[in-house]
Amino acid sequence: MDSPLRRTWWIIGLYAVLALLVIPIFPHLPSANEFSRWALSAALVERGSVEVSREMGLLGDRVVDVAMRDGQLYSNKAPGGSLAAVPAYLAARTVVGPPNRHNLRATVTTMRLCICTLPLLALCVWFALHARRAGIASQRIAFAIATLLFGTPIFAYGLLLFSHVLTAVALFAAWLLLFGDSRMRESTRELVAGVLVGLAAISEYPTAIPGAVLVVCALRRRGIVGGLRIAAGALPMVATLALYNHAAFGSVFALSSSFERSPAYNQLSRTGLWGVNLPSPWTALRLLLDPTKGLLIFSPVLVLALLAIPAARRRLAPDAFWSLTLAPLSLFLVYAGYPNWHGGWTVGARYLVPVLPFLTYLLLMGRPRLADAFLLGASAAAIALTTLAFPFVSEGYAFPWASFATPLLFKGLVAPNLLHFVSHTAAIVVPFALVAAALFLAAEPRRAPHTLAGIAVWALAGFLCVATWFPGGDGSRWYVENVYFERLDVLHQPTPQLDPRIRRQMQFDRTLPPSSWPF
Repeated sequence: MDSPLRRTWWIIGLYAVLALLVIPIFPHLPSANEFSRWALSAALVERGSVEVSREMGLLGDRVVDVAMRDGQLYSNKAPGGSLAAVPAYLAARTVVGPPNRHNLRATVTTMRLCICTLPLLALCVWFALHARRAGIASQRIAFAIATLLFGTPIFAYGLLLFSHVLTAVALFAAWLLLFGDSRMRESTRELVAGVLVGLAAISEYPTAIPGAVLVVCALRRRGIVGGLRIAAGALPMVATLALYNHAAFGSVFALSSSFERSPAYNQLSRTGLWGVNLPSPWTALRLLLDPTKGLLIFSPVLVLALLAIPAARRRLAPDAFWSLTLAPLSLFLVYAGYPNWHGGWTVGARYLVPVLPFLTYLLLMGRPRLADAFLLGASAAAIALTTLAFPFVSEGYAFPWASFATPLLFKGLVAPNLLHFVSHTAAIVVPFALVAAALFLAAEPRRAPHTLAGIAVWALAGFLCVATWFPGGDGSRWYVENVYFERLDVLHQPTPQLDPRIRRQMQFDRTLPPSSWPF
């Protein structure tokens, strides 16, 4: 790889080290999104079945993300991520054996590395090489890659077995194939792009909308024949989904969201189109600026991407520009019509993760600004503090890096990482040191003080806003600390003010997998 991109390779390498080091699978936490996906992969390998009742029984039947048909349980997720993770599950199983409470962490981590972390790292390498061939300055490429990996919620979801990173990689890789430069033959690029668009659609159903936008924009250059090749590439993915739907829900057209076991989710899915209504201006505003999950609250650096749109319009061919901007806009409008836009216990607006590579690509077109390093530092402070403490924050905490994460960090509590087996101090310091190193590699040396200022100002702004307008929370941090960080002294002390039902719930939860961690 060429030396002008040395800083970029170091930034990507630092994220890779962090992703190997941090294993955010907490003791006794039934991470619904992750374990629903794990259960389907496990059922396919262990029993050749798409029915997951046995796997859910191993988890204590505490995972809410399930569908029910005729009294049997199925994952309520689009199956693409679980199907893609089957080889990883099988590889892990050959080492750790059949599923039990003690090997869940190893299996889920292997699956996450294979379908989230590694594809994300590969995309970043391709992104950087493409930008270099397009004549973008190496410093600007380093800034864009650092923003994507350390300044947006993709930082968190590259460490978790959600499908958002998989769909982000698939959609943006399809854009690079259709509208970027490539040494592949045109017909091969179109077929592979179709496979990727199809994979995204069967991994998160709403991503079919931006996928369709990419295809429509590509028709202007590639014509009907190219469109047919893209469709041919997507066809195996669509057929796979149809077979899965028929096996699980009795019809090729039946989706898991129509069979939600949770009454709240079931009711939601019956409104609009599987829960999605017409876009709401209020929901759109909250997706961007809500103090608990808003994308620009967590990643103010993305304001620079919006400012770069005119420059992108001048630099890119019309089909490349319109696909680059309309694809993410289409997904944003879909979720602006979704009442559950916040996505539950998350870091930021997780449903918008697939748009992040598109937005950071726009950064390549923008001119360097004094605010670049400042806003990247601010974004990384919000993202890293929240993720490296506990990346499952409820919607009850505004500015969660201040209201939720920092109180945990002050008590020496950080997400499980391998350094807990070596040194408690190192387990706290090293992950944040890796983030800091990436930020300073991304900034020009003379801009390092701007990065520090961004970190300090955004952290302080969070504290001031919490203290002034959003005091308190919904109380979930106390439960997280005592159960998922295993600070369970409260169970052994006479605390008459503790509700007996909560005490019983805590006692039950501490019996659930995953197993303990040496915090």
